[in-house]
Amino acid sequence: MTSASVHNFQASWNEQNVSLNPKATICRSILSKMKNILFYLPNSLIATCINPRNATQFSLYENSFFFSRSFSRQIITPDHVPLQARIDTIRGSNEETPTVILFNPLGTNDGIYNQFRITLLKKHCNVVSFDHRGLGTTWRTKDLVLDGDSVYQFVTKELKISTAKVHFFGHSLGGAIAAQVKSLHPESLGKYVGDRTFASFFSLITEKCCIARFGYIIKIVSSLFARILIAFPLFLLGWDFNTKEAFEKMQGKRLTIIHPNDFLIPSLASAAQYKSRRITLDPSIKGPTTHFASIDEQRTEKKQEASILVADFLAKD
Repeated sequence: MTSASVHNFQASWNEQNVSLNPKATICRSILSKMKNILFYLPNSLIATCINPRNATQFSLYENSFFFSRSFSRQIITPDHVPLQARIDTIRGSNEETPTVILFNPLGTNDGIYNQFRITLLKKHCNVVSFDHRGLGTTWRTKDLVLDGDSVYQFVTKELKISTAKVHFFGHSLGGAIAAQVKSLHPESLGKYVGDRTFASFFSLITEKCCIARFGYIIKIVSSLFARILIAFPLFLLGWDFNTKEAFEKMQGKRLTIIHPNDFLIPSLASAAQYKSRRITLDPSIKGPTTHFASIDEQRTEKKQEASILVADFLAKD
């Protein structure tokens, strides 16, 4: 594999990601600016909840180990937002080496994947992780998708990895973002793994906020309030994902992971409801860890290590 140079990587607008560009046309540009001005406060409050972290301070480093190389790069998105990325490549890596892009869950940095990164490297996969843009530059779902698309451009253009060998893994919010990025690229024949990922903010809010234990009628009425007061405003402000549509567009094998007792995502709001290979996590576990604990801390219903199963899925042809 050609070594990546130390200069920043500049991602570009192209045919695949033009739908993410609020300035693609004069009309869209004007509407976007008006929307930002009129809804600055609610957008800022939502962004604080969706992406509650500051931009990561970039640090340049490069380390070589016995079986791998680890280095950092700054990736500049098409709308000029700098992202910090960590790249780990195995010794002897080339364009056909499986390369996994990791997408972070809500409000975290890529340190959440430290152990999973090692598991993937041991399975002879390259690993690319990154931190999304921070507060002040996050306005909508498409901003976070553009971050992921910029990293995909880096992997295929700078690292020169074959599009059939670029795989996507995301936990929770990261899985929803990864699905959107992959669906933008019909040439992407790599694999996708969504770990405890929601189908959309709309379905998540509707199912989480409804009252189901008193019967169907009460559920319908309570879900209607949730839709009108929370879900629809979020959607109109540009904060939603359509994982079903992304699944229909994306190429390659896909795997979803679901916990039957998920603390945050009800089963009817899970992306696992759409047709795909599925891993079910240990149903004997309850509480916040069912959603918020990383893949390394999870076991399947058959007591297997979930991270090993996922790594095997991503590494094997």
